[in-house]
Amino acid sequence: MNQSLLVTKRDGTTERINLDKIHRVLDWAAEGLNNVSISQVELRSHIQFYDGIKTADIHETIIKAAADLISRDAPDYQYLAARLAIFHLRKKPSVSLSRRRSTITW
Repeated sequence: MNQSLLVTKRDGTTERINLDKIHRVLDWAAEGLNNVSISQVELRSHIQFYDGIKTADIHETIIKAAADLISRDAPDYQYLAARLAIFHLRKKPSVSLSRRRSTITW
């Protein structure tokens, strides 16, 4: 994997890809799961990375890579994909309810 790739962060800034950060997130999400290979998920997702990729797209690629590995022999990949998806949702910016109410016309 080319560590000189630039990624576009959620705030619009760019920085070099941090594969250790990706590995730490996968390691956290796989904690306590059986028959889950973090390296398999990394291999399946890294081939889809490109210069300028958004961090949100990286996260979605990793979720899909984990989901693609779900099988009868390795059902815990469903939990890995779910944990990654929840983590991804929590990172998305949200609009507060009060801001939504102010945009509704009655």
